[in-house]
Amino acid sequence: MRIATWNLEHAAGRQKNDRRLRFIAAMDADIWILTETHDDIDLSSSGHEAVRAQPRSSARQGEVWVTIWSRHPILDRVPVDDPDRTVAALVESPFGPLLVYGTVLPWHSDPGPNRDAKVWSEHHRVIPLQGSEWARLAERYSDARLCVAGDLNTNLGEPHYYGTRSGRALLREALEGAGLVCVTETDHVPPGRLRHAPIDHICPSAELASRATVVEAWEGTAPDGSRLSDHSGLLIEVSAKEAAKA
Repeated sequence: MRIATWNLEHAAGRQKNDRRLRFIAAMDADIWILTETHDDIDLSSSGHEAVRAQPRSSARQGEVWVTIWSRHPILDRVPVDDPDRTVAALVESPFGPLLVYGTVLPWHSDPGPNRDAKVWSEHHRVIPLQGSEWARLAERYSDARLCVAGDLNTNLGEPHYYGTRSGRALLREALEGAGLVCVTETDHVPPGRLRHAPIDHICPSAELASRATVVEAWEGTAPDGSRLSDHSGLLIEVSAKEAAKA
C-alpha cells in the first residue's frame, strides 16, 4: 500500500494543475492526502474516490484545506471536530480498516479564529486539540488502524527548518498519545532528495509504521524546474513484512 501527501499551494492555474496531475499520476499512490488543494485536482480517472474538507469560505470556489483520495474503497466519512481544516475517512485497505485523517496545522503567522493570534500561538493551541481527537478516534475505531497525514507545518528531526521546540514537543506528545509514529522524520527520507527537512508528514499507527518506508520525496518543482508548490511531497510504502531497520 502506497500513501502520499503533498501541499499544492492552493492548486491555482490550469497549466500548473495539468502538470500537478501528471506528477501525481506518476507517483502511483493508493491513498493521497492533498492539502491546500482544489476540486480541479481530480484523481477519479485513476480509480480514486474522494472525501473533502468543507469548502473554505475565505478562498476561491472549489478550494479546500484537505482532500483524501483513495483507490481502496471508502467505507465511511468520519465526523471531525474541525471540518474546515481536517477530514477523515474509513478506508478498506489491504491491512484491514484504515482510518485516514488529513489535516493542515496552523502555520507560524496563522491569525486563528480571533484574527489576532501571536506568532506560532495558534499552532501551539491546535496541536493538543487535534491530538485529543486522534486519541479518541483511535479508541473509538479500535478495530481499524489510524493514519494522520498532511501539512503539519513543522519538521521532525534535524536539521531544524520550520517550527518551534515547543511545537515539536507538543506534536510528538500528540502522536504518542494516539499510538502514531511519524515515518517521515528527516532521517527517514532518502538522502539528497530535499533541500530542507519536510514539514508535511505521514504518521500511521505503530504496527503499520514498522512496515513503512519512505520511497519517494520530491521538491515542489516540475522536471523543467518550474514551481508547482512551495512544499515538498512524500510517498511511503507499507509492505506485508516489517521494514528493515537502518
